[in-house]
Amino acid sequence: MTALHRIGVFDSGLGGLTVLNAICAANKGLSIIYFGDTARVPYGSRSVETIMHYAEQDVRFLLSKDVEAIVVACGTVSAIALSELHKTFPIPIIGVIEPACDAAANLTVTRHIGVIGTHATVHSSAYSNYINERYPDCTVSGIECPLFVPLIENGFREDDPISKMIVERYLSPIRNTDIDTLILGCTHYPFLIDTIRETLPGVQLIDIGVTLAETVGKTLPLSKSIGDNFVEYCFSDRETGFRRFDSEHLRSLPNGPIKAVNIESF
Repeated sequence: MTALHRIGVFDSGLGGLTVLNAICAANKGLSIIYFGDTARVPYGSRSVETIMHYAEQDVRFLLSKDVEAIVVACGTVSAIALSELHKTFPIPIIGVIEPACDAAANLTVTRHIGVIGTHATVHSSAYSNYINERYPDCTVSGIECPLFVPLIENGFREDDPISKMIVERYLSPIRNTDIDTLILGCTHYPFLIDTIRETLPGVQLIDIGVTLAETVGKTLPLSKSIGDNFVEYCFSDRETGFRRFDSEHLRSLPNGPIKAVNIESF
């Protein structure tokens, strides 16, 4: 396959920026179109049919920008729609689930893995199905955390008392279990990673953005140019002010134009 210079990355909102950051940190000379569907975030509370519809529109938008491969930087879409996207669109499309599951299975000692995610992700059983098939000695427990995405999209930092309270509410029940490895099953969740780590001391955390970016580099024949990356940031709602996040997960993002997209036209 010819070296790829132009890829698309999409998410329901801002969370996919953590994946984009990891891709930019590991690669040079790429032209990247990022799409965040901020007008319709979160996806995780939607029906399967709606998630499928949104995902197909997101892919069609990126194809209109002449991308050569697509990275699904969304845990919900990866869990619900990835197999159908592969059938519908003749372009390499990579999701978050398999890389994260492989990383977790290689780390866990107790063989009990936790997955936190949206309602749709947890109820899809996509993570547990993959792990049970590939690593039958492992047990998987899913934990819904539906308020994490709205918190992040509305600018709540992880040191905010409300953020800390919600993280504690969702995760304290698993503190004294034998879960020793936890998959952050949504690309928004790294924005809360320090608070999650404080709530679950000693538990190994899997950042699906990092594992996905590593897989992108291994799977796709990306350009080895030494030039700077170029990113065009596209959102379906008003400019989100995403640079307000002073986070290590965004520090490799280059400056680039920010554009509004009428996603309903795709």
